[in-house]
Amino acid sequence: MRLYSTLPMSFAALLATSPVTAHPQPDHPSAVQLSIRTSAAGASIAHSPSFSSFSFEPAFWVDFFGNASSPNALTFRLLDLIHQHGGAPIIRPGGITMDSMIFNASASPGDSVRDVSTTGGVYRTTVGPAYYESWSNFPNGTKFVSTLNFGNDSLDIALGLAVASVIYQRELVEYFELGNEPTNYPSSRWNDSTAAYVAQWKNWTAAIDAAVNSTVGASSDAAQLGYGSERWWASSATTDITGLKVKPADIIPFGIDSMDQVAEYSIHSYPFSTCDPARAALATIANILNHTYLASYADTSILPSALAALDAGSSWTIGEFNSISCSGAPNVSDTFAQALWVIDSELIYAVRNASSCHLHQGATLAFQSGDQVNTPGANGTPGFSTYDMVYPETSELRGAARVLPSFAGLLFLAEVFATDGTRIVEVGAPEGVDADYFAAYALYEGGGDGVLSKLAVVNLRPYYANLTTDYTVSIDISAHIMGGALNPKHHGPQPHYGGDATATQAYVKRLTAPYVDAKDAADVTWAGQSFANGSAIGQVRKEVVGDDGIVSVRGSEAVLVFL
Repeated sequence: MRLYSTLPMSFAALLATSPVTAHPQPDHPSAVQLSIRTSAAGASIAHSPSFSSFSFEPAFWVDFFGNASSPNALTFRLLDLIHQHGGAPIIRPGGITMDSMIFNASASPGDSVRDVSTTGGVYRTTVGPAYYESWSNFPNGTKFVSTLNFGNDSLDIALGLAVASVIYQRELVEYFELGNEPTNYPSSRWNDSTAAYVAQWKNWTAAIDAAVNSTVGASSDAAQLGYGSERWWASSATTDITGLKVKPADIIPFGIDSMDQVAEYSIHSYPFSTCDPARAALATIANILNHTYLASYADTSILPSALAALDAGSSWTIGEFNSISCSGAPNVSDTFAQALWVIDSELIYAVRNASSCHLHQGATLAFQSGDQVNTPGANGTPGFSTYDMVYPETSELRGAARVLPSFAGLLFLAEVFATDGTRIVEVGAPEGVDADYFAAYALYEGGGDGVLSKLAVVNLRPYYANLTTDYTVSIDISAHIMGGALNPKHHGPQPHYGGDATATQAYVKRLTAPYVDAKDAADVTWAGQSFANGSAIGQVRKEVVGDDGIVSVRGSEAVLVFL
């Protein structure tokens, strides 16, 4: 979890002075045309079902997942649902508390131990074998990032965590990551020297590689298990302007990968913040749903490092992200708006060729900022972040354990990326539609020129109960559905679902809630189903696209059209 989030001043001024205003529209506006390419020329890289992934703060691992012998049923029901809808998230047990995490082979066989001050400051998290053994509770095929403590400046601690991960779960370790957000380490660590940081990172990762390979055994076994030379995430920096420059674009010229260790370059993304009152004032529903700002933030703060990684022949990942740093904003990130935000944000990064996006989950950390809006619970108990997809257990601050409205958006994304090799092109807002609050993405499958298989449309206009218009946008896609509503090239993760459409009909799955600020997950539906208790309630609804090819999307709705 990042400590700070810095808004570019021009964007901050824009957001502060551009509230959403209602403009009366007819109840049934004329349908508009989208300029959709018939082939995947110019599309993104091919994405996998692991694109939409997770980061979980290690100090709260047991709160979210329980332990090896007593898993948290609610959280695992949600992960199972994501897999059933076609997703395969990679799990990063990462965040600021990984930089005070230690492994103790003699630790209790039960819970990890979180050492917390009375004000909620987590200063150490001790994990034992049971922590790694709990990884076996995840859905089959789940892979993990083995995250290592760099903050305590002890090679023995970092090496101990790495070796433990391959002793207990060597088949599940996909990557290693050394340290979280070194941009926030004390400046005395490397005296703001990029070269000094790179030198220590390379020395430590080489030593850890040697220890891990020795632990795994024969070189042939190591290769079979994926422990080749390229297995590290590098950088893991924030987008903040800091004295220590260690973003991917900074460390690549300093030879961070001269030993061919880097698998991916990681960068963290938080476009808004509640770390202080001034930035908290900007963290509103209208602002987090401003597509123009989100895309501009990506292009300004993320893309330079993304391009540096790609130019170096590597890949890059959003290793940790969420809407509002310092644990979100109550009545903003715990509403349905968060579901729309996460869909648009992940698709923005998919178009820009990220290999995955790891949505952060955790709880308020008292050591983040001296004047942050959020606080932990009483006596250091968890104050779960309002941007979480679930409050995994009952707490004094957040009340009963429950699913949050944003979860349904993750099912939407699971189906977006369900087909391996999906490529994406952003489709511009049609004439007459406000580009600040509209986003559309064409999805292609197959090699070569690909086949247009799906269309994701997000109407980001905040729709509230007191408005006189619902901001519906009607889209004419008749040119892209053979015979009006028939297309034998139907694709998608269909074996799990019933519904009204046949296998050859274009149809729509709709993500909706009564209003953008809805806070009860029972009111949020994806394809007609709600998921308030971690189980699907109701029947799947597939809306068949008629012969006229018209698809309507209300303000604060998203649809996935299967062509």
